[in-house]
Amino acid sequence: MSLPSAYDFKTLDEAVVFYTRMVAAVVKTRDRSMHDELIRFKKELHERIDREYDPAAL
Repeated sequence: MSLPSAYDFKTLDEAVVFYTRMVAAVVKTRDRSMHDELIRFKKELHERIDREYDPAAL
């Protein structure tokens, strides 16, 4: 199974929600075969967060 890109989601919030749900599902089923895909998505997600993060918003 191949996960979408973190950039495929309309908003950053949608990408974070997707990632959180996928991690929960993988942990629940103990599906170790998804590890590499989750790590790839996590890296993309962090890249997107860095690009969209606005320090002035805090």
